[in-house]
Amino acid sequence: MTAAAKLPAECESKDDVRAEIDRIDQGLLALLAERHRYVTRMAEIKTDPHEAYDPARIEAVISKVRTRSGDLELDEDQAELLWRTLIDWNVNYEKGIIAARRRAR
Repeated sequence: MTAAAKLPAECESKDDVRAEIDRIDQGLLALLAERHRYVTRMAEIKTDPHEAYDPARIEAVISKVRTRSGDLELDEDQAELLWRTLIDWNVNYEKGIIAARRRAR
């Protein structure tokens, strides 16, 4: 069970802030793990390693991330950088799974 969240203005010390960041990091890790399971499933569905890189899809995702970031008052450039890094990692991961499966045939 996690402690109740404090709003940033309710944090009175560095320890308070660090505890909230740690709580958020735990949630982010759980969400990244969930996302990774879907990426793995996508790699199982795709049949050619070249399918892992879909520029149109990538740009659509980035566009959504930038819009949503702005709506959340988060720096759009930083969010885009983070997502492009995540997408690059996912593309390489998918390519590896698909290529390994094809070699195993």
